[in-house]
Amino acid sequence: MTRAPKQRNERLRDAIRECAWSYDACACAVRAVARENGEALFSCDRSHVGHWVAGVKPSGSTARYLAEAISRRLGRVADPACLGLLRGDSLEPDLDGLDWWGHAPAIDLLTVGRADLERRAFGLTALYSLAALAVPLESWQEIADRGRRAQGGNVAVGPREIDAVRDMLTVFSTADERFGGGHARLAVVQYLTSDVAGFLQGRFSSDRDRVAMFSAAAEMTYLAGWKAFDSSLHGLAQRYYVQSLRLANEADDRALAGFTLRAMAHQAVDLGHGQEALQLANSSIEWSKGRTTPAATALFTIVSARGHGATGDSTRTSAAIRAAEAHLADASPDDEPTWIRTSGFTETSLASQAGQALRDLGDLPAAEAQLRRSIATRDTEAYRRTHTLTLANLADVQCAQGRLRGAVENWNRAMDAMAGVQSGRASAAVKNIRTRLGSLGARLPSFAKRLDQRAAAFAKGTTTGGQVTP
Repeated sequence: MTRAPKQRNERLRDAIRECAWSYDACACAVRAVARENGEALFSCDRSHVGHWVAGVKPSGSTARYLAEAISRRLGRVADPACLGLLRGDSLEPDLDGLDWWGHAPAIDLLTVGRADLERRAFGLTALYSLAALAVPLESWQEIADRGRRAQGGNVAVGPREIDAVRDMLTVFSTADERFGGGHARLAVVQYLTSDVAGFLQGRFSSDRDRVAMFSAAAEMTYLAGWKAFDSSLHGLAQRYYVQSLRLANEADDRALAGFTLRAMAHQAVDLGHGQEALQLANSSIEWSKGRTTPAATALFTIVSARGHGATGDSTRTSAAIRAAEAHLADASPDDEPTWIRTSGFTETSLASQAGQALRDLGDLPAAEAQLRRSIATRDTEAYRRTHTLTLANLADVQCAQGRLRGAVENWNRAMDAMAGVQSGRASAAVKNIRTRLGSLGARLPSFAKRLDQRAAAFAKGTTTGGQVTP
């Protein structure tokens, strides 16, 4: 019995032509999306693309990486089905196709949260999508009004329930800063999908209570997104961020929405999407204008500096850093919203972000000065994860300037601070140590070799114990 020949995938071929890609360029774009989502497709090359066009179905998540790469190139959504990439006419649902702005946010929050809790692979396979960054800012009021008309469940919700959510938020946020995003991440999701989602569908005695509950829920959902982001689950983090934005929209809380847009900008710039990060950061500033406080404005502005740094605009980077510092100088901590106080945004955090913006710009001496300033003023026990990452960034900048001994000393300090911290970003910082040292060749000094061995042991889930001193 002869096997039926594969049918050539004309839709994929046409899409690649519309992208004006060679097969090599297509493979490079797929590898970039895969890398962004935590998978290294080193072997993906032009021959794979040729096989896909010939009718071979991509394996694993590759079909979705390919569809995302094409979507980015064309500026419109091109899903796997439209590209003829499905095997057996189906992929495991990944929630990419849902119209997040067309349904009740409590229902969609349940959809995402339950998928996170019940489908073990969901957090790993949910893709980060540039298309999902298109937030309908112009429809804010219409969407908020529609949500208010839809309220009215069976649970009576008032100040006590609102206080309960805020108390839990404080507990979870404090633990997150000390122990990292991987600590109690699913506990936050469980609380969201049980208590919080129930409250959102309840009966409110006043619109004031409804607004307060939706704002508290938006903060808790933001925290779920932040914890996923810190765990390097970028597609999942993006879905929680969108839900947080929608809940802030229901509360007509533009300042809190700006806070979430700022987080989305932070994620975008960390993933290498400088222009998109800049657009999101600018949206956070514009959307919250007249509704927010000096420290919040400073936070949104310093993230715009990171966008300018990533896009190579030195003049606007410097101007944004100065503007952020001026806004923060006008802040009164007691007058700031809970999400500013909980996140610990101060001069210390601003300096860390400024250092990263200047690093991306290539101004390494100025970046080092800002990062040192951040380290010197931080409460290292309360903000252990951030302290760890700032030390690692400082070491990276020192290494790039050829000062290996100082870099190794600070990388060792960073690894000391990582004890007990469950963070994908911290793990990525350790991986970067090995990459940096590996790029220097085999003739490393002994103190650098010892650090490399320590980083290798960490990557295997073990520790060598104690600090490796140069």
